[in-house]
Amino acid sequence: MSGSAQFTAHKYLEEIAETTIGTDNLFCEENNKEVRNTCGELFSDMCRVFGVQGAKNMCPKTLNKHCVSKAQMAEFLFTAVYLLDHCCLPLMSSATCQLATLQEEKIEDQKRIIQLQLDLISKKNEELGEVSKSVEAGLKSYSSALQQSCTKALSPSNIAAAVKSVTKEEDRSKELVLFGVTEETGEHVTSVVTKVLEQINEKPQVKQCRRIGKSNTSGAARPIIFSVRSSDIVYQILKKSKQLRDIEGYKTIYISPNRTREERIARQKLVDELKEKRRGDQNSRYFIRKGEIVQAALEESFRSTE
Repeated sequence: MSGSAQFTAHKYLEEIAETTIGTDNLFCEENNKEVRNTCGELFSDMCRVFGVQGAKNMCPKTLNKHCVSKAQMAEFLFTAVYLLDHCCLPLMSSATCQLATLQEEKIEDQKRIIQLQLDLISKKNEELGEVSKSVEAGLKSYSSALQQSCTKALSPSNIAAAVKSVTKEEDRSKELVLFGVTEETGEHVTSVVTKVLEQINEKPQVKQCRRIGKSNTSGAARPIIFSVRSSDIVYQILKKSKQLRDIEGYKTIYISPNRTREERIARQKLVDELKEKRRGDQNSRYFIRKGEIVQAALEESFRSTE
């Protein structure tokens, strides 16, 4: 029997021979699967014949058994050699070539990536250079303008004016204005203010009390302006000043902060808006809080009517 007859008739290699696997050193996934299946069948039969558990347990000692015929051994050996020579070695060679090709392609890809990164860095540097020039020019212009502005702003007259404005604002934060107190000849204004504040259980140290505005013949009482020790005391007095509405003889007296002319105009506008809202919606209660007109919550309205 020729080698070709033995090969094509062999039960392990029939399918491999028919598909000419490995003859052109090209292997697809189905080829690899066929080779693996053939190897599995060979190893399974050999383990059964030689009485071993798995191919990893095969060794010269386990293979040297008199129960196995030379023909059987030759068949096993021929199949193993054929698979090794026609399939496994070509497959390894093909894989090595493909791996080398992939590595070369990877190296080329990495070179292209590096070059792109270098190009990008170069472009960024150019853009940063342009931005740097623009910023530098802008800073020079700003520095020049700032220097001129600071020279003017830090002049002795401007500094003195700023200090005076801050001091005046600080003093105003400690002042209150009392409205609706009858003006009498020879009155002691400090005592008048103290008496009003005692009605709401406030006894601060009052100073710089004086009537403001020109005297008139109509009998209208001029407001009284006075100051206390801190803005916290001002806040406390304002918070409790609403109690005067419920005290006989003081219902027409009210206390307000010492506002600037602009603040008084804005306040008057806000009061006019408040009156308009109250006329348009008499079922709700509106009041001024932090410079805005707000509507009292429903439950607060109920409490106010009890």
